[in-house]
Amino acid sequence: MKKRMPLFLVLLAALFVVVIFLFKPSSRPDSYAEVLTINGEPVVLGEFEMVLKDRVAEVYGYFHETYGVEDRAEFWTTSFNGEIPIEMAKKKTLEKLKIIKTEQLLAKQYGLTGDVSYRSFKEKLAEENESRAEAVKKGQPVFGPREYSEIAYFNHTHDKIKRLLLDYVANHEARAASEALYAKYEYMRKKGELKKPDRIRTQVVELAFGSEDGSSFLTRSAAMETMNGIRSGLAGGKDASEVVRQLAVNVSMKERIFDESTYAVDSSEEEEKVFAAVRKLKPGEVSERFETVGSVFVLQCTDRTPGGDLGFEDVQDRLKWKYAEEQLEKKVIETAENAHLVIHPKVYDEIAVR
Repeated sequence: MKKRMPLFLVLLAALFVVVIFLFKPSSRPDSYAEVLTINGEPVVLGEFEMVLKDRVAEVYGYFHETYGVEDRAEFWTTSFNGEIPIEMAKKKTLEKLKIIKTEQLLAKQYGLTGDVSYRSFKEKLAEENESRAEAVKKGQPVFGPREYSEIAYFNHTHDKIKRLLLDYVANHEARAASEALYAKYEYMRKKGELKKPDRIRTQVVELAFGSEDGSSFLTRSAAMETMNGIRSGLAGGKDASEVVRQLAVNVSMKERIFDESTYAVDSSEEEEKVFAAVRKLKPGEVSERFETVGSVFVLQCTDRTPGGDLGFEDVQDRLKWKYAEEQLEKKVIETAENAHLVIHPKVYDEIAVR
């Protein structure tokens, strides 16, 4: 007769199997497993997945709009007319990473930054969030979020790198390109992009309403209606004095000139609306109606003198930054397009949208 194993041994064996299963190492690589290199710079799994997550909505939107599909368990690995969502998302991630790594490597080349590895980034993210949590605990002001998400902190730090790159190119490469800057100036000048603001002389016709001291007897609605009549008369070619006399109202009329100095002054949102309206006026034309506290007014253009072209000295600094921006973008795109990629299929092929 076959001897049965004691119950406690059966239970012990079962427990051993459960423990082995629970503590069995995951087959999924850790966050620092290398997925690929771009021009020799490693991209690890955590970094790839961080950028991949930022592409998910775009890719899903494309398939939803193109094929009318909804998100489901098998969506990312299903072929739709030969297009597979996960493969498209990975391809877009690679394209974005080529740009990111190119910018990081340029910043290292220029001595603008140090370690750009994902591990270093994660350490800095942890330090930043710890510092913010400590500040909150002490009741100190915290600018920005109380805690950065991974992608938000990455975008924050990478934007700094891009600003440093632009500053470097503007103050090194663009400074030496005086001929290119002058050629750019001539090109923009001939296209009419470097015009000084015209000098615009206007007549402001203003009508008060509802003042507390009783000096104005018009209600707001009556003032608005009266100003509509004034505006129609002016637009019809009548003299302002004649219009006012016919309507028998007490208005204020004064001259106001808009020129280069006017636009250089910091102004309120309402003033900016006035400036924008005046810029469009030709001699004889009347602006829309504007309202202030206790009054309403319109402006009629009486004279307009072309402002002429800005001199090279006036726009040299602006051209320097524009040139730097163009040169940097060109360099990044060309370098990224010709980047040397070495992909590790064992890790890359297992990446999925989670």
